[in-house]
Amino acid sequence: MAEIPAPTFTPLACDFGFQKTTKAKDLLQKWNLSPDLKVIKFRIEGHMRRDPESLLATCKAVVSDPTVCASLGVAIPDTPDEIKIDSLSSTVLNMNFFDVLMQDDEVVTSTDMVRACMDETFDGVTIQDKLREMLVNPDSENGCIFTEAQKNEFIYHMLKLVVVGGSMCQSEEKFFEWKEMTKALYKDTVSVMKSAKTGKVEICSSAFHIDPWGSSPLFKKNNSHNKYYISLDPSAGIATIIYKPFVPFW
Repeated sequence: MAEIPAPTFTPLACDFGFQKTTKAKDLLQKWNLSPDLKVIKFRIEGHMRRDPESLLATCKAVVSDPTVCASLGVAIPDTPDEIKIDSLSSTVLNMNFFDVLMQDDEVVTSTDMVRACMDETFDGVTIQDKLREMLVNPDSENGCIFTEAQKNEFIYHMLKLVVVGGSMCQSEEKFFEWKEMTKALYKDTVSVMKSAKTGKVEICSSAFHIDPWGSSPLFKKNNSHNKYYISLDPSAGIATIIYKPFVPFW
């Protein structure tokens, strides 16, 4: 049997909604995301199926592709098979997913205020509120608000990316801005379609999380707040990359 050639990736010019308006650009700067956050779509040329093995193989091709690496400004990994890639769920279709944060007014109040807390630093991130503390402190007393299954949802990872931000991220008093940016980023990076069986809208793309540590040159410094995600849409032949290295303040 002839060997199937590796896919190739061509960058696509996209006008992403999450960074389109002046307000959005100001918020990305406020949260220290604008200097290093990259979201790029690529056209996939090559065979790709929807089965988990094929999708994982495509992800490995993405992280080692010269065009993708050049677009991200990273070195090509010598051993891409050693890079840990985790599959994420992509089932959330509305922002009610975040209503649990208002449970007992512990993290976000019923008036949308984010609860403040004492200053703490976790792996280079200084936090001053309970939302960011919940997301970066592995021993947070609020860590059980989201179930383990919910924490594996792609939109939860997008929330964490937005809320944690960069090392000089300025906090928000209200949750609204963070939620709206998470929603916009999520919509820009997943694909939806109407199911022929149910007639309901479903997410048809698959999301993956690339290990922020590892032994690869994908990040200049190892840090748990490094972010690298791949969203694959096999039907359209599109790969969307979300890449955000964490640059410590000191």
